[in-house]
Amino acid sequence: MRGKIKGVVIFAAIAIMFISFALTGCGGPNEKELQALEETKAAALAAESAKADCENEKAQLESQLAAKKQELEKMKQEKADVTKRLEAMAN
Repeated sequence: MRGKIKGVVIFAAIAIMFISFALTGCGGPNEKELQALEETKAAALAAESAKADCENEKAQLESQLAAKKQELEKMKQEKADVTKRLEAMAN
């Protein structure tokens, strides 16, 4: 007897939950939700574009840094050469 009552109560609870979900959750998105989705999508695209711009700028700056480092090494070598020549002239 208790098993039947427990089964009926569980069935009733499941039926009430199913009906409430069916009435509230299956209506599809409304205009406000669609607009929010579009705004979110636009923000995501803008963020991706900004990220790509930042990555391009980073690549350019890394290239400039490499060129400057190479130029610095060249200048250091030139300084060493000049120092050697000056020492040779002094002797």
